[in-house]
Parts: sequence; C-alpha cells; structure tokens
Amino acid sequence: MKTVMRWISFILFVISAVAPGQRKTENVFLITVDGLRWNEVFAGADRRLMSKDWGGVKDSVVLSAKFWRDSEKDRRLALMPFLWTTLVHEGVVYGNRTIGSKASVANAIHISYPGYAEILTGRAQPEIASNEKKQIPATTILEFLKNELHLGDKQVAAFTSWDLYPYAVSRVPGAIYCNAGYASVVDGELTARQSFLNVLQDEVPQAWRTVRFDAFTFYHGMEFIKKHKPKVFYFAFGETDDWSHDRRYDHVLEAAFRVDKYLKELWEFAASDPQYAGKTTFILSSDHGRGSSATKDWADHGAEIAGSDEIWMAVFGPDTPKEGEAANMPQAYAMNIAATMAKLLGQDFRKSEPECGAPLPKALY
Repeated sequence: MKTVMRWISFILFVISAVAPGQRKTENVFLITVDGLRWNEVFAGADRRLMSKDWGGVKDSVVLSAKFWRDSEKDRRLALMPFLWTTLVHEGVVYGNRTIGSKASVANAIHISYPGYAEILTGRAQPEIASNEKKQIPATTILEFLKNELHLGDKQVAAFTSWDLYPYAVSRVPGAIYCNAGYASVVDGELTARQSFLNVLQDEVPQAWRTVRFDAFTFYHGMEFIKKHKPKVFYFAFGETDDWSHDRRYDHVLEAAFRVDKYLKELWEFAASDPQYAGKTTFILSSDHGRGSSATKDWADHGAEIAGSDEIWMAVFGPDTPKEGEAANMPQAYAMNIAATMAKLLGQDFRKSEPECGAPLPKALY
C-alpha cells in the first residue's frame, strides 16, 4: 500500500511539475520591422507610390516587374513570399483591418522609441515621448526573462539597426547584450565572419548616421545565434522606416523583401538546430504605422498623422494555433507582446509590470 501511495504521490508531483509547462516553447525570437505599414504586409505594393513623383522611384518598370501583381494576395506574395507561403500556416498574423483584425499601439505618440518601449515593457511609457536617447524607465521583458529564467549574459541578446537600442532593451544599463547601429561586435574571440563583418560595416557607405543597413544587423545576429544559442533573442530592423522618411518607396519594398528573406533563413536555421527545432516561437511586429495618402504622409508618422497607430503583428510556433490570417478578432496591441513572450516561457510578466497588457488573443493554445 505504501508503495502504491508513493507512486501516486510521485505521479501527482510529476503532473504538477509538468502541467504549467506543457508548452513546447523553450526559445523566443522577437523581430520588429520599423514602420512597415500593414497595408504593404497584407496587400503588397501600393501602385500610387510606384512612381517618381509620389514614391521617389528611380525605375518604375523594374520595380513593377518585381512587385506589382493584379491581386492583393499575389502582390503580398511577391513582396513577402516566405511569410505568405510558409509562416502564415505556422501561427497567426494580426492587423488586416479590411477583414476585422485591428492591431495598434496603445501609446499616443506613434513614433519609434515609444513604440518599442511599449513592446518591451508591456505598456505605454509616458516618460518615453520622443526618440531621445534616455534609459527606459521600466524593466523590459528581456531583463525579466533573463532574471526569472536565470539566463547567462549571452543567453538573452539584441541586435538592432538603430543605435538607440542600448537605452531601450533594459532599465539597468548594460543588463542585456545589445549590438546596435554601427558598433562593432565585441564577443570574446571573434569568429572569422564576425571580424569580417566588423571591418565591412565600417567601410561601406552609410545612408544614415544612426541606423546601419539591416544586412549587418541580421548577419551579425545570425553569427551570434550560431555561436551562443541564446534562448531569447531580439532582431530590430530599421530600413523600412528610414527609406520611407527619405521618400524612396522602391527601397522600402526592397527592404521589406529582404526582411522576409531573413525570416526564411532564421526559420530554416531554427528548424535544423537541436536547441531550436520544434521548441521556438517567432513574434513579429512593427512599432508604429504611417499615413496612407499618396501625396505626403505615407512617408511620415506621428500623433497628428492618421493611421500612425496602426500596426501588424504575428506569432508563429509550436504553442500557437494555426489560425493563419486573423479575421474578426478582438483588438490587439503592441503592449500585448511582452506578456505573450513571458507566458510562452512559463512566466507571468505581471510580477514585474502589474499593468502590462494581457497576452495576444489566439497567440497560445
């Protein structure tokens, strides 16, 4: 009888230990694409902007051949083929307002740093009301997960195109490994590829003083992932926003197309690696929207420009229902991302931020 009771006790212990953690996710990749409109994600290239007059396009014939198709679904497939052929079947994509899926930022500023602060802390941060380089005033989801999961310094990391990010990824300066802007990677004994990318990054022409090309962010980040196998990793791409401000719609489309290629490479790497295969969730988002007119405001965003609060998001992974393109869904916000990341890894972000947004609807079984 005692033996039976011991077995029952053991089984109950195992059930209690496993039940909260039945999720398969052990790793989370967060990927943001600065200021990429939901309009392009869901409907592809905008014909009105594929011109020199409105979109600053240098060769509209070449651009149209690559990205213009007669239907919205074919256009979005041309722009982001991996998203719409593969990833969409692995989870849920939010933000297509034409079919009743609204995704927005909750902050009232509608520019980059307030958007990223909302994503990373689970709520709007009133102290972050501009793109000024100031330390984020609240614990971020990256810090929280590092502390709660007792992760090492290289197990949570961020690689970002914009050089502001060292201020955004952690309330405690330097608490999260962050390579941002034109900073060379400092990572102990560098691989040959890391050394080469450091040199190349310094030698290529720079389009912007504070934002490097996304290719350096991605390939530096991939080398870091292969070297250290982080459990929580953040890619923040920036070209889609900066080319928009420069009124170069051709470059915006090309930048979005490259991000889709990066997603494919990262997804396929994760599927082939024992640490990540079947145990990794991808979360995608933009940080703000933009205007929708073909005259001026498509290039800009802010509280005074309609549509600047409108974003898109996506979650793909083993613990997410395969809903595909969300339709007729409850309102989703950027502030829902942090709690989603925490819950996927068996944590409750409310321990750190009681006022944070709830996990995204339909993001988890």
